[in-house]
Amino acid sequence: MRRAEQLQKLFEEYLLNQKFNDQPRNLFEPFNYMLRLPAKRLRPVMALLACEAFGTDAKKALPQAFAIELFHNFTLIHDDIMDRAPLRRGKPSVHNKYGETIAILSGDAMLVFAYKYLVQANEQLVPKLLQVFNQCAIDVCRGQQFDMNFESEQNVSLSDYMKMIELKTATLIASSLKIGALVGGSNEKDSELLFLSGKELGISFQLRDDLLDVFSTSEKSGKQRGGDILQNKKTFLFLKALQVADDKTAAKLLKYYSSASASVQDRTRVNEILKIFTELKIEELTKLESENHFKKAMSLLQKAKITNERKGKLILFSKSLLNRSH
Repeated sequence: MRRAEQLQKLFEEYLLNQKFNDQPRNLFEPFNYMLRLPAKRLRPVMALLACEAFGTDAKKALPQAFAIELFHNFTLIHDDIMDRAPLRRGKPSVHNKYGETIAILSGDAMLVFAYKYLVQANEQLVPKLLQVFNQCAIDVCRGQQFDMNFESEQNVSLSDYMKMIELKTATLIASSLKIGALVGGSNEKDSELLFLSGKELGISFQLRDDLLDVFSTSEKSGKQRGGDILQNKKTFLFLKALQVADDKTAAKLLKYYSSASASVQDRTRVNEILKIFTELKIEELTKLESENHFKKAMSLLQKAKITNERKGKLILFSKSLLNRSH
């Protein structure tokens, strides 16, 4: 079984061989731009790792891994439009570079191409792959709408937020593992165990992402620092702060999050919120929650009928996600 680094290289070679040069050029140029931005390809690599975990050469799952990466990038293009994000992986976001209307249409086309790659499999397997992929796509859209709703809703609970990130982020990681396992020849029980493990891993991953948005620099994260705060996103950090804060601090935090201040004032607001998060030890509490979900993910993975050596490759890659700094 190959190491994650080897599978990442294998996938990058496959990706670079996929050409999107049809007409009109401005529809497909954003494909090439987005797909060639520096990325770790964690979702396709997880699909390839899952495939090899069941004794099948990862090359068999390359089309499905690419379908997953196309779908992921489609969601990023549309997310950046909805979030008005100026940067993606340290470069101008697609709508910032090509314009909003082109970005929307190009993203839509990218989604359709994802299906073209997904079905490049044994015809008996295609219905199951479509079922997993379609449910994933629906859940991601549900999660995105919840995320947008939370920006204007006043009473968002921690459990509401955890459900949202399970749908928006964790489901795609879980589905990547399940799709790779199915192509690799796993039975339904084991592929479902990988799916459930992936959900817990995805939640852990998103909590780390929330931390990086606030506590990492733009140079490291490739995104605007404090973007979630600027968008009034009620992340785990904010909701946990409300839970542990005294009434006075909670009221101050709520006031900052209801602010519609100008851009110059926004940066001051971000800094004041960061001070509150630091005083309440929110970084430490978020890391602890992330680690708890990671442990659940590993416990579920251990139940799957995979050799210890192959499990070890999955565990090692999963740990690298938890320990990332950008």
